Amino acid sequence: MMIKTLRYMMLGAVLVMAGTSCSDNDEYDNPSRPVEPGDSYFSSEPVEEGPSLFDAATINTSKIPRVTSNKNTGLDEYYPLDPGDTWASVIRPERVKFFEKFLKEDMIFVNGGTFLMGATAEQGEGVHIDELPVHKVTVSDFYICRFEVTQEMYSYVMGKWENFSWKDLATTRLPMDNRLFSEMQTFCNKLNEITGLHFTLPTEAQWEFAARGGRKRTSTVYAGSNNFDEVGYNLSNCYRLPEGQTGMQFWPEEVGKKLPNELGLYDMSGNVAEVCLDWYDEYSGEDQVDPVGPDALPSDVPQKRICRGGGWNTNTSACRVSARAAFPVDKRNKLIGFRLVHPKLENVQ
Repeated sequence: MMIKTLRYMMLGAVLVMAGTSCSDNDEYDNPSRPVEPGDSYFSSEPVEEGPSLFDAATINTSKIPRVTSNKNTGLDEYYPLDPGDTWASVIRPERVKFFEKFLKEDMIFVNGGTFLMGATAEQGEGVHIDELPVHKVTVSDFYICRFEVTQEMYSYVMGKWENFSWKDLATTRLPMDNRLFSEMQTFCNKLNEITGLHFTLPTEAQWEFAARGGRKRTSTVYAGSNNFDEVGYNLSNCYRLPEGQTGMQFWPEEVGKKLPNELGLYDMSGNVAEVCLDWYDEYSGEDQVDPVGPDALPSDVPQKRICRGGGWNTNTSACRVSARAAFPVDKRNKLIGFRLVHPKLENVQ
């Protein structure tokens, strides 16, 4: 038990990745070379387009919180309206349009398929031990949001502006951060009440499959490119020198400013690290279908969920598509946000 506990502690210690190298393994179609479309595990079936989630949604306007911009400053600082406020009547239609756009344009259908998960060759030599062994994983069709959940969307769903970071930047298109895992789940539940759908956080396998570009993947180190600066923000490119100050400062950026990956997803590498549903655990190395991780962690080890993608305050290695990190469920962190997924409609019970 002591060895197992130390193993969990060692795995959970990293937000900035470093470590070991990846070796050949013929059992998994030779992950010592980059993934190619002709590989046996790369599906030859045509990529399909799924139905719009908007067609399946039933937007319940009574569940949409009444929030608006600050009428005194004009800034997007959202707060609940009083029930008797005379300008409350114009807010709900604006919010309905927001959710309609989200369902029609922002939720991307991902054809499922089989891929090699973990530190395949294009990830380089300096991978961390928790990215190994490379193993074959199959995921079912699902939907994923183009963007990380923004402060704007969070306020529309939750109806309040509470403990938001980076208020001085005067924009709500920043990724929502600094949430407990339970608060992320509450957000999903409230969004489901509004839409009548079944949004949740991604599994780790869904996240990596999507970050790699799904069936459209081209085997890049980061989500959509081998050049990190094209697709993401981290310590290397999100610094600022505020007026009147001498030291550099680092903040996240508005979502969607860099190039997307093959699926049209933004900021899968960098900006904020993204929490997944899975508990933080080592890979088994076995072939898997729609893995969800362990049901629970031992009570004597830190209780952490997987987070992926690296962020504005990490090095570039942490932003690779196979890099893994841990998120304590009872802690807040301005480096960590989340992204939404939805199961294929016919799979919804």
